[in-house]
Amino acid sequence: MAEENYMRRALDLAARARGRTSPNPMVGCVVAADGAVVGEGFHQKAGEPHAEVLALCAAGARAAGADVYVTLEPCSHFGRTPPCCDALIAAGVRRVVCAMTDPNPLVAGNGIRRLRAAGIAVETGMFAAEAARLNEAFIKTVTRGLPFVLYKSAMTLDGKISAASGDARWVSGPGARRRAHELRAHHDAVRVGSGTL
Repeated sequence: MAEENYMRRALDLAARARGRTSPNPMVGCVVAADGAVVGEGFHQKAGEPHAEVLALCAAGARAAGADVYVTLEPCSHFGRTPPCCDALIAAGVRRVVCAMTDPNPLVAGNGIRRLRAAGIAVETGMFAAEAARLNEAFIKTVTRGLPFVLYKSAMTLDGKISAASGDARWVSGPGARRRAHELRAHHDAVRVGSGTL
């Protein structure tokens, strides 16, 4: 399996937790050895084990000397869980490939520095744009201190939010309504008018 495929798999894993990790980012991780995946995981919910820890647990002893592909720089601080960079060091991995560095000031390169200080090769930048897009809400919050706001509105072709008859039950079709429910499930809050409520 090519390196790019490992990182694509990590991104796919991370996306499985969409809407469940806030205020943490979505992170996926793949552990590869001898041309095969030996462990994988993704951060499933805030407060639960991070992607790297789950992937290392799945890999077991096969993590020693392996390459790790992770969508975000491993954390280096104690929060609700211990630092992931410590788990990677303890597992004896050979190399860590991060899609992007963590913009969170609590990490911001510290995880990479700690891994390198332990003799682990670290590379960054593979599919960085995809990883940033996956976590755009997290990135905005930690870098600017602002919420990520998405505006969704169903409108008629002439820009109205209800039919001329005044019937406002559904201006959109079934596909758009399904997508609206997906968006609601993936965000921390939904603001609606009192009539909708």
